[in-house]
Amino acid sequence: MRLLLAAVALTTAFASQAAWQLDPAQSQLRFVSVKNGVVAEVHKFSQLSGSWADDGKVSVQIPVATIDTLIPIRNERMLEHVLNAKTFPTISASAMIAPKLLSDLMVGASMQHSTELSLTLLDQTQTLPVQLTLTKLADGKIQASTTAPVLINSASFKLDTGVRKLQEIAKLNDISLMVPVTFNVEFKR
Repeated sequence: MRLLLAAVALTTAFASQAAWQLDPAQSQLRFVSVKNGVVAEVHKFSQLSGSWADDGKVSVQIPVATIDTLIPIRNERMLEHVLNAKTFPTISASAMIAPKLLSDLMVGASMQHSTELSLTLLDQTQTLPVQLTLTKLADGKIQASTTAPVLINSASFKLDTGVRKLQEIAKLNDISLMVPVTFNVEFKR
């Protein structure tokens, strides 16, 4: 019986170590807002966490409180009016990328991959196409980067009312509801 329990404990320990973990120090997510049709500004979330399971499911969590627009009052307004941070503190994204795709990839080599990203903002979930470059940086280290921006329609996530509130507060003619997003994430085993 002890041998069986030890085997189960070891198997569980090795299984949990087998999943890839997102390296937050080497990962970033950026998005662009466009004001009055001509002023584009790049923003980011300064903290990401996530994993890539052996079955291919990639999960990433983004704490909304880590938004960084380089203007503190704008961060506060985004959190309050657009992201409703008190009720929805995390943005979640998931996708399927079979680890087998990368098993034959040489260190330093890259490949293109198309998949669908399931994105949850507030209480809305949408599926979006994403084009990726997957790079094997080293044995046990994989990078996934967007090849093209992921285009997020704020209205699809019911963020348009909050965006219009920001527009009103800042006395702007327009803030685009279409938001290009790019990311570069690194996973380690």
